[in-house]
Amino acid sequence: MRHPRIAIIGDTRLHHGELTDAGAIAIELATGWPSDVGFRSVATHGDAWEELDALFGAAGITTWLTIRQPESEPEGKANGHSASIRMGDLLNVDELFGHDLVIVASRDVALRRFLADLPVHTYPGVRMLSLIHFRDGIITDERLEDLTRFDVIVGGEADFAEIAPAPNGRQPDCAVEAMVPVMEGTNVRAVVSWGKHGAFRCVTRDKPILTIPPHHAPHTGSDAPWATFVAAVAMGMALRQGWDETGREATRRFAIRSQALRSERV
Repeated sequence: MRHPRIAIIGDTRLHHGELTDAGAIAIELATGWPSDVGFRSVATHGDAWEELDALFGAAGITTWLTIRQPESEPEGKANGHSASIRMGDLLNVDELFGHDLVIVASRDVALRRFLADLPVHTYPGVRMLSLIHFRDGIITDERLEDLTRFDVIVGGEADFAEIAPAPNGRQPDCAVEAMVPVMEGTNVRAVVSWGKHGAFRCVTRDKPILTIPPHHAPHTGSDAPWATFVAAVAMGMALRQGWDETGREATRRFAIRSQALRSERV
């Protein structure tokens, strides 16, 4: 049986020995599920390329990492071991969209808009997940009409509290529910959030809010718990699972990952 093929395009950096953001999701996917994972980004310098490529390779991830030219990144090694992707960087679009699912976890608004438009015209079979949660904060200059070109939007409950429009009438029970009016007449199939301890909330085109309470999950400073939550949502999309099944797996994985990290650091 063929494993789900998932491509991730986005930003990451090495933080206290762990990858953040897009890199964290890639690692959680590749180590937690039978899957073929590819990762595209541009390393800030040669040392960063070597370190990141080794980490991804050890997890069995196919990398399309290149090195940013020094003249386009004057800060050089001041950025540490990191990688990012932006409009104008080279992309093998056919390779990227030959996957079952594409996760867009870049902060570059122009690139996000460009990628969101591609499936409609050229690759109608591929699904796209947009991440709005980043260690350095949400993307403040992305328009909601651009964000809603993706199939599924995922972020923390606090992230949606920042970007959701003000309610017109009844106060929604949670921030993700406030996204319902935004979804109307758009490409969005679902908006998914994680809350405290990994609580799962989801709104879809034709169903009211689905809430799955969390398992007990101790707090950690790592990106890994929420990254494995996003990975579970991505796998649910790739396998065409229902949202109830996907949500239960996401909350379960969040708790397991949090407990494992807590045990490692005791």
